Amino acid sequence: MLSSLFNNNTIPLLQQTAMFSEKRQDVLAGNIANISTPDYKTRDLPVADFQAALQSAVERRISPGEGAPQWSFQASSFPGQPMSAGQYPAAEAYSDGVTFHDGGNRNIESEVMQMTKNSLLYSTAVELMKIQLSRLQAVISERP
Repeated sequence: MLSSLFNNNTIPLLQQTAMFSEKRQDVLAGNIANISTPDYKTRDLPVADFQAALQSAVERRISPGEGAPQWSFQASSFPGQPMSAGQYPAAEAYSDGVTFHDGGNRNIESEVMQMTKNSLLYSTAVELMKIQLSRLQAVISERP
């Protein structure tokens, strides 16, 4: 019963988004830590692949009867739920055309920008989860 309550809203979607953002933040932080390493190639997680998995999960939502659509994010939407370590492996990131004499492609401004955007995504997902959980708590406790 409780499991179906959590799966009939966007909490699983937000959970996956937060976990992906957390993993991506680690990879981006590693890029900044290696900014002075000769021949270092920046790495990133496949954001487009993750977005495609989210899109697929959204498209598989279930609309029971006449009521409002209920979201049902099945484990198959995200193989290895919760997100497994190897599900979205880090790979060399696309270079924006800047290559150093040592063959590296690092760019501190780009990395900080990516980290900031990723941090905002994580914060948004967590804040939306908090709102959903507080609504569930209000319903359970029968508060207006």
